[in-house]
Amino acid sequence: MAQAGNSGALAPLVQHAREGGMVKGVAVLTEARSGSSWLGSLTNASGVMGQTKEWLKPLFLKPEPRGYEALEQAVLRQASTENGRFAIKVFPRQLAWSKGRWGRDFLFEMRRRHDLAFITLERRDRLRQAISFYRAGVSNSWTSWDKGRDVAVPYSFAGISRAFFQIEQSYAFRRAYLDFSQLPSRHFVYEDLLADPQPYIEAVAGLLDVGVPASLPVSRFVVQRDDITEDWVARFRQASAERGAIEAIEEQPVPRTLQNFARIALKRPLNRRQF
Repeated sequence: MAQAGNSGALAPLVQHAREGGMVKGVAVLTEARSGSSWLGSLTNASGVMGQTKEWLKPLFLKPEPRGYEALEQAVLRQASTENGRFAIKVFPRQLAWSKGRWGRDFLFEMRRRHDLAFITLERRDRLRQAISFYRAGVSNSWTSWDKGRDVAVPYSFAGISRAFFQIEQSYAFRRAYLDFSQLPSRHFVYEDLLADPQPYIEAVAGLLDVGVPASLPVSRFVVQRDDITEDWVARFRQASAERGAIEAIEEQPVPRTLQNFARIALKRPLNRRQF
């Protein structure tokens, strides 16, 4: 099975793209805790549908590329399979990060140079998504096997509210971005795929012009909802009925992150997102 990050095997592909050759790819526009990692693990297992991951996340770009061209080459190298297909998962804040860092719209540049198709994915149950987002962000545990999985996270009406609004803003940005650029996309809802993710896999295969796997692979990703989630749903609904959305609409404190310290030094706007 072809694996991402094989710089030797994928070097000809990156060189082909560098020389102006068009590569076929898929960008999945979504937000955290939408089931994108689970669905990505299913397409990644095929070995021919690229390697979907948040390749614009600075954590996965070590060392950080020194310019936009280096960024694009690094993403293609990591996101591609040996058959010349690539896949990338993009959150709005990552697109904003690359724009702020290099002054260019990554998706615009990629679709200008390559045959890039778009898939949009969202979760219908925004509250449970927000609770999952808040818990994962505080514990820094994004999968069932992360070390912080057992960290006790305190309930926070304000934290969940802000996560809820961030999710809604991300989905709104995605819709506006595609409408503004008049870009077609295939749309999926996480809850509709839980029982059968086959339509998603077939869509990615069709957009990349590769065969559909004969069988559905087993993913290591599992649903992380638990009794705490359901307790917090009840607490949040009661509190929101009594307090409204004031916790989410007041100005958020600026997180003390290395990224924000760098923004201060460069006299750039601070990032107020918590996650």
